[in-house]
Amino acid sequence: MSLKNYPGNLPETMSALRGLSSEKQHQLWLHYFESGKPQLKPLWYKIQCELQGCDLDKNIVNRLRTYSKNPEQSCGNMRKVKYHIKPGTKLIKQFKGKEYIVEALTETRFLYNGKNYSNLSAIATEIAGRTESGYDFFGFNRKGRRDYDRIK
Repeated sequence: MSLKNYPGNLPETMSALRGLSSEKQHQLWLHYFESGKPQLKPLWYKIQCELQGCDLDKNIVNRLRTYSKNPEQSCGNMRKVKYHIKPGTKLIKQFKGKEYIVEALTETRFLYNGKNYSNLSAIATEIAGRTESGYDFFGFNRKGRRDYDRIK
C-alpha cells in the first residue's frame, strides 16, 4: 500500500506523528487500517514500513497483538510440552546406518548414552552433528513415519 495519494509529507519520527492534527492522523490510520480509532504505535509501525520498504505478514502482527494483550498467558503457552511422552518410552532412530536409542525419563527429561538431557533437540544435534529439531529428528512432526523411526 503506497502513500502516494496521501496529502502532505509523511512524518519521519514518532514525535512528528504525534504533532499531526487528529484529522491527519485519522487519514493516515484509515489509509492503513480502513476503520477504527487511530492508535499511534501501530500507525507508526506502518509508516516505518512504508519508509523502509518492509512489512510483517498480517498473521505475525495478529499474533504479536494477541501476545501483547496477555503476555503471561502467551509465555505459559510457549512452555507447554508439545508431545506427551510417557516415562520409560524408548525412541529408536536409525541415522547414517547406526541405531540410536533414547529413553524418556519424564515428559521433558531424556537419557541418551548414559547422559541426562532436558530436551530432544540437544540429543538430535549431538547425533546429527548440526542443529536439529528433536521432534523433527525423531519423527514426531511427520504425518507418515518411516520404518526407521520407532517408538516403543
